[in-house]
Amino acid sequence: MYTAAAVRKVFFRILTTVLFSAPPLVAAHPSPPTARQQINEQVVHLAGEAIAGLAQRASWHDYRYTLNVLIPGSVAALPACSQPLRLSGEPLQQKNLARQRYRVACGSGASWQVLVTVKADLYLPVAMVAREIARGEAITADKLVMKRYNISNLSGDPLLSVGDAAGRLAKRTLRPGKPLLRKQLQQPLLVKRGAAVTIVSQTDGISAQTAGVALKEGRLQESIKVQNSSSERVIDAIVVGPGRVSVGGGTQ
Repeated sequence: MYTAAAVRKVFFRILTTVLFSAPPLVAAHPSPPTARQQINEQVVHLAGEAIAGLAQRASWHDYRYTLNVLIPGSVAALPACSQPLRLSGEPLQQKNLARQRYRVACGSGASWQVLVTVKADLYLPVAMVAREIARGEAITADKLVMKRYNISNLSGDPLLSVGDAAGRLAKRTLRPGKPLLRKQLQQPLLVKRGAAVTIVSQTDGISAQTAGVALKEGRLQESIKVQNSSSERVIDAIVVGPGRVSVGGGTQ
């Protein structure tokens, strides 16, 4: 198992062996690397680079990870590769952190190839539920706490700060001690079905407003059907605020 931090350093366990009765003044020649060692070294390097790239795309900071490289036992019978190893795998995403596969081939002629599985445990500071939050309850800072958590097996995107949840509501009851995921939150309802709304229109830099009626409830940035009270036309509009919707252009 290998451990790394956000600076992508890999720390190896150092095993010290004391040799008794070794002949003095005789320098031991290091053994050439085996196929297993070659595979392990290259896979750890590639997996580390993949995690660093994923962390950059996802804006992860102060993360730590461990890698468990699972190499088939049949590799013990393979000769060491005298050519550079060729590695290939699917692009790394958070959902496959716990199970990333790499195909490793020896040289361009592929005198041998094996399939290696890497299981990563990635620990990241995330927003955690501090106490039970009821369905529909507003998320506030006092209900959350930042803690480091292994996100490798999460089925959604965790919140990286308490502020990311500001103004959101819980879609369902949230239990304490669990990471808060984006899919568990929703924007508050800004427009109710059947309620009067103000329709804001932008055409050639000119803004106009007219009255309408919402035919569907809506949250911030959701598209809903609205009926213009003057023309009685039904149009698609984007919710932009409490009782306010916007259309890109055209007459209402």
